[in-house]
Amino acid sequence: MNKIFLFFMSILAVSFVFAGNLFAEQGNIDEILASIEKKNMSVKDMQADYSQTITYLATDEKVFSDGIFKHKKPDYINLVQLKPERQYTYIDGKNMTTYVPANKQAIVEKWKNVVNSDVVLTSVFKFTKNFKVLKKDYNIELRNQTNIDYSFLISPISKKENWKMMITVSKANSLVTASSFDNGNFVVDIEIKNYKINNNFSNDIFRFVSPEKVDVIEL
Repeated sequence: MNKIFLFFMSILAVSFVFAGNLFAEQGNIDEILASIEKKNMSVKDMQADYSQTITYLATDEKVFSDGIFKHKKPDYINLVQLKPERQYTYIDGKNMTTYVPANKQAIVEKWKNVVNSDVVLTSVFKFTKNFKVLKKDYNIELRNQTNIDYSFLISPISKKENWKMMITVSKANSLVTASSFDNGNFVVDIEIKNYKINNNFSNDIFRFVSPEKVDVIEL
């Protein structure tokens, strides 16, 4: 499983939380979270461009990727990685298929197994889906705000989870524009732009259709 993809998915999940016109200037954090729960209902799907850099702290090695994603509630995802090599990821709520044209191979995994196998991914998807327990499971701090955006620091309360995530949210449209995930071993920085909201995506675009002469391997 591509770890870079997992961390991108964590940020993508959080981006859905903040979609909508959420943040009142006078509101405290409880009012903001209540507004999230209400406004999130208006966003059915989204598309955007992303760029991602993962930095391994021990060696300072950096790995860059970029591409386009589409996301439809509840858990339909179409991710096209353009660089460093073309790669396609399809999630239809049941299966996740990763297709690399250069290898002429597609790997199919059960989506629930992918989510449950990664602590960060499990935690952040839980963060997006259960607003009433946010304050019980996570520390959420408004660290900074400018005329353009807000910066939030998110970290788990549980000592079993060792990570923190800084999220930058646009004041203009309340969508995530940047994030930085840090677990002490590596840092994943992501920028997201060119959002398109409520595109009425068909479920078909999230299902993989195998081209000819491609090996499909089910795990």
